[in-house]
Amino acid sequence: MKKHLLVTDSLFIFDEHIEKLEAAGISVTRLDKPMASEEELMEAIKGKHGYILGGIEKITAKIIEAADCLEAVTFTGTDWLSYIPGHSEAKAKNIAISNCPGANAQAVAEFALTIMLAMQRNIFELGRTGSKSFQTTNSLFTSHVGIVGMGTIGTIVAKMLKGIGVENVSYFSQRRKPEIEAKLGIQYLPLSELLQVADVLSLHTSKAAGDGYIGAGELAKMKDGSLLVDTSFHGAVEPAALLKELKSGRLRAAADHLPGEEFKDLPTGAFYYSNQSTAYNTHDANKKASDIATTSMINMLQGKQDSFIVNRS
Repeated sequence: MKKHLLVTDSLFIFDEHIEKLEAAGISVTRLDKPMASEEELMEAIKGKHGYILGGIEKITAKIIEAADCLEAVTFTGTDWLSYIPGHSEAKAKNIAISNCPGANAQAVAEFALTIMLAMQRNIFELGRTGSKSFQTTNSLFTSHVGIVGMGTIGTIVAKMLKGIGVENVSYFSQRRKPEIEAKLGIQYLPLSELLQVADVLSLHTSKAAGDGYIGAGELAKMKDGSLLVDTSFHGAVEPAALLKELKSGRLRAAADHLPGEEFKDLPTGAFYYSNQSTAYNTHDANKKASDIATTSMINMLQGKQDSFIVNRS
């Protein structure tokens, strides 16, 4: 029996991978909208055996209920729980869910390193759109860089830092990684100590850490004049506490998802913000996610084993 697949948005699923799906006997229907409405998706999901979530829409319980023959869902990112709030209903209907871990890890790490360099050298104020013409700045190479979260992205960031000659790199993670310490020449520190010694702090925690993971107490422990770079998840840093520290000038600068309009009033060199897709949105990362997502979907619809399934015990 021919399988039918719904694919949303056009950014993350490449034409070559659509051809791969069709060669596997899967008929593809595209809904090229980045954020289709619940009503649109409830209609589009009918008669579909698979669904590749390529946009930023949410798969709700109502959409799962409307699905009359759905067998598998693939999310083209990592944080599938946030984008598939109907996951419990999906599991109850024996609908497999997979995601694409690691597809954008290199891109996010690259972005984090870029921001560290730009903030430490004050590029945002010294550049063409800035307000300063001359300033002596600090170097990243002689800074103590702290990494919070030594998962896939945090590890790549550490490799990049050591690769360009940053000597003093420390990290905190829920699980200590002795093999990475030995290989890269980095050191483990408890979070409280890391906050106190880092000149630059880079956050790479998972959403499991919870909103406000870095709150007023943690920010107060950071060194005067230090920098904070958050490319982890929206809400990792408590907004009011961060705003207070930046307004006072005690923290020199921070980069984060935009927590509120009031942050836009801060000086260019004190706060850099971007939308949540900036860090991971490179052609290479999107192509890798497309390849993982389509391969996973083919496996699930053909009843094969797939290592990216996240809702099967």
